[in-house]
Amino acid sequence: MPLYNLPNDTFNNVNLNALGSQYAADNGHDISLLVEKATNKAIFDSAPQQFFDLKLLNMKQFMQVNSDEFFFKEAGYQREPVVATGGAAAVVYPTAQTFVVSSLDNISTDTILIYPNNQKGNVTLINPATNEITVRPYTNDSLPAVVANDQFSNLSGVEGDGADGWAQYFRMSTIERFNFVQLFSKTIRYGEVELHKLKNAAITNNFLEMERSAMMKQFRIDISNAFWNGQRGEVTLASGQPAKSTGGIFTSMVSAGSPNALLTSSTLTDGFEDLVLSSEYGEYGATRFAFMTPRLHLLLSKAYKDDKTRYTPKDTDVTQLQLNRVDIGSSKIVLVPYQRFADRASFPAAFENRIVLLDMKNINLVQMWGERSGDTLSRTDGIPKRYKEMWVDANMGVKFNNPLACAWGDVVL
Repeated sequence: MPLYNLPNDTFNNVNLNALGSQYAADNGHDISLLVEKATNKAIFDSAPQQFFDLKLLNMKQFMQVNSDEFFFKEAGYQREPVVATGGAAAVVYPTAQTFVVSSLDNISTDTILIYPNNQKGNVTLINPATNEITVRPYTNDSLPAVVANDQFSNLSGVEGDGADGWAQYFRMSTIERFNFVQLFSKTIRYGEVELHKLKNAAITNNFLEMERSAMMKQFRIDISNAFWNGQRGEVTLASGQPAKSTGGIFTSMVSAGSPNALLTSSTLTDGFEDLVLSSEYGEYGATRFAFMTPRLHLLLSKAYKDDKTRYTPKDTDVTQLQLNRVDIGSSKIVLVPYQRFADRASFPAAFENRIVLLDMKNINLVQMWGERSGDTLSRTDGIPKRYKEMWVDANMGVKFNNPLACAWGDVVL
């Protein structure tokens, strides 16, 4: 009321508190509609900023596919050791030695095999019915005893002068891999009046912009999480409809038997280098990327403090990456700090102490069509709905060749 007698504390500062004041709630004071809640006009976004995985992948264009199930061929090294599954006694020339092997796919007659002790013999007979091979020692030489799980290297084929035919016949073997394309979407729905108020009477001047930006960030997290840890298969939706999900990098590595190890803080560099060397299936000196939390990144960076150089991607128009690279000779490893591995809302606890080594050249994202976003129609557009939705959708699958060129290590700190 305009008239009052002193003393009167109705309008004192102690009760001049904005709507929603925590001070008023905690201390039993009044609120006043005369003051505005002191809110930062630009909402601060504290979500993790590190999406180095998507930045690196976006340096390559999405591969286009025309179905939500896609197949791709892979030709491996085409040379594997011969593994014995049965034993055989030692022999001396001219006696031959016969034993069972796990597979006949990588062996032919007139192939010189190297025994574990580096003695050598020539394959003279293959019996597909029993999976046995017969090996004859060199002239006036011998062959050692064979036990199960012995591995024999393929030295070479051998041929005699004036031979009829060829020493070895070759056909390239391929592996067919497949994956699914997963559909992703997110939306924000606003009632007509709600949207009008947020546009015209909001305290903060960028709430709608920030909310949409936050939705887009969560959408990126969905795609990144599926890239890393998605499981290929079928899920049942709330509607009862089945839907395909894409297989991610880590689950594919586990299925393929990629090199992995348990590391400790005292053996971190030795164990890390062993993982690198165990997964060298590319060209000599190739650049690969090791993703880890900043905590592990710091430990590894200190170990290589004097050996690091700056990594600069060729496509600087896509992203400016400030990353360190370590050169161990046969491989160059870019150390990527990746805080999201510590995010319990996205990854299980094991990822926090995990180093994942990737050959990014072998990894491509595929899609049937590009990402889309927009606003739905409302009543003003002739649609009988008193709300509007801001939406984004995409589809994505992971094409992952040669998982054996990738590795992971779990660090026990």
